[in-house]
Amino acid sequence: MKDKKAIKRDILNKFRSLNAVSEDLLPAHWLELVYVKNLTADEKKTFKRAVQELIAVGIVESVEGTGLNLRLTRKGENLLYSGENQKPGGESGQDGGLFHFTGSEA
Repeated sequence: MKDKKAIKRDILNKFRSLNAVSEDLLPAHWLELVYVKNLTADEKKTFKRAVQELIAVGIVESVEGTGLNLRLTRKGENLLYSGENQKPGGESGQDGGLFHFTGSEA
């Protein structure tokens, strides 16, 4: 069973796999039609709490529309790429060391 940390990590890893930067969205309906579809009923409840927490701390934003979709924030981008030498697009990964994605974020 996926716990809240695993779900958050999955969402952030999806952004990372897409080389997402601030303001980028997850692919349309990916959360609902691919990710959530494979969760158990209990995991779906945990998923909702995990997404709410990611939004509350400012890592992602909910996007208004016909389904659940998330947009990466600047804070989220910094978190994803703080441990890497290069951000997508050739920008330097220097962010002052404020955010470090370890997979164990709250």
